[in-house]
Amino acid sequence: MKAYPQARVVAFADLSSRMILASQGNQVVTQENLDALCEQARTSFDDPLFSLSVEAFGEPHAAMVLALDGVQVYLRSETEPGDALVCICDHSIDLAGFVAKIRETLEKISAGT
Repeated sequence: MKAYPQARVVAFADLSSRMILASQGNQVVTQENLDALCEQARTSFDDPLFSLSVEAFGEPHAAMVLALDGVQVYLRSETEPGDALVCICDHSIDLAGFVAKIRETLEKISAGT
């Protein structure tokens, strides 16, 4: 997070239990908002309309929502599909660098290292 101050919230989610297990950042987020972000992430990866995309490209492991007030990034672990990072960022973030860093972090968390 220190390297990416534009990341306002980074939260670790257990998609299978629909819970945010930990979060940090400089934006105050209520539990209700965290729960909603977790549900949006879950929907992003489990929506039945994705079946055609899955057939063509394989299981999705990332999703992004662009909004007027920022960018929401959802990353699902490639090894533990129930593990995910849910992030709220400013538009000015180096998205490629940030996603690479949090992907590495997520896989370490999922591996238990």
